[in-house]
Amino acid sequence: MDISITVDSEQGEADLRSLEQWLLQEPGLRQARITRPAPAPRPGEMGAVSEILLASLGAGGAGAVMANSVSVWLQSRVTQVKVRIEGPQGSLEVEAGNVRDPAALITQLLEQRPATDSGSSPDSDRDDGAPADGAS
Repeated sequence: MDISITVDSEQGEADLRSLEQWLLQEPGLRQARITRPAPAPRPGEMGAVSEILLASLGAGGAGAVMANSVSVWLQSRVTQVKVRIEGPQGSLEVEAGNVRDPAALITQLLEQRPATDSGSSPDSDRDDGAPADGAS
């Protein structure tokens, strides 16, 4: 399964590089291929900085390992950081300190089966005080 990860923070590329190094040091992701593709420079630029990580995860629980690793990395941030993960079944954004269990949300996204709609969404576990179904 191929996924893409972007990081939105005040630290920008430094946080993306930090997450990349964090994931590369995760023993459970040794079989995963994690890369930062070189972006195409815009006209007049000498080069550009990659703003995305690409990960190719194999079977055997790599999605759960990725979810837990990203969750722990997020919890270790002292600045406001938002991570967007896009996989074959959809995408989600997780913001440091804004979700009760980011690992569960990420795992749900990465391990969902195609074309199944159980009526719940990955955002249903948000810890923003609002009911998931919009009811009061």
